[in-house]
Amino acid sequence: MENMRKTRKLPEQIADKLREMIIQEEMQTGSKLPAEAELMNRFGVSRSTVREAVKILQTEHIVDIRQGQGTFLCAMPGLANDPLGLRFADQQVLVAQLLQTRLLIEPAVAALAAQHRQEKHLSDMKQLIDKMDNAYLHGEDYTPYDAQFHSVIAECTGNDVIRRLLPTIHESIQAGYHHTRRVEGSYQRASQCHLEMYRAIGEGDSERARQAAQRHMIQTMNDSGVEVPSVLIK
Repeated sequence: MENMRKTRKLPEQIADKLREMIIQEEMQTGSKLPAEAELMNRFGVSRSTVREAVKILQTEHIVDIRQGQGTFLCAMPGLANDPLGLRFADQQVLVAQLLQTRLLIEPAVAALAAQHRQEKHLSDMKQLIDKMDNAYLHGEDYTPYDAQFHSVIAECTGNDVIRRLLPTIHESIQAGYHHTRRVEGSYQRASQCHLEMYRAIGEGDSERARQAAQRHMIQTMNDSGVEVPSVLIK
């Protein structure tokens, strides 16, 4: 193992040090990395080495290089836009499979969220419910707020793995929207489930939060014309 480390190229070694720096200094989303000159002094390497190391992190979706502004930590470091390769999946069955995945995951996530939520989470959830309603009433796309609502629930759990599963959930929300937006009463049913989830999580009632999330997913699947496997329903 030691020999393998010695044979690694210098930019790769500096990329390792940059990852360690980001973790050890607990850099937050959107934080700007030190300037090239500072990194050169810090690690004792040339400008070209620093640039190559930063490009390695860019390909790993850890940092975002903005021309003329600097290098910034990505919103979800290390997570690519399509981590599961869903663009290459069978698009004919993808929506059904995504919704089944949500039915498997989200009730348990909501239950855990009820145990760990903080007041800020509850405030964010209520604001997003209001934004969804306002967008719907004005005929606008409410799905960005829908996705954020589910993101906040995942954040309530304090589980970083769950938070990083969200791109799959977001994609199904967007896909589901295009399948259900013309279904009469679909939004109202979803909105009621969101409100029930918010209240149950706020009251710390895990079982009620689980049931509300399950109802939400079953309703979404029904409105999307997707069969709900009985084995997934308690």
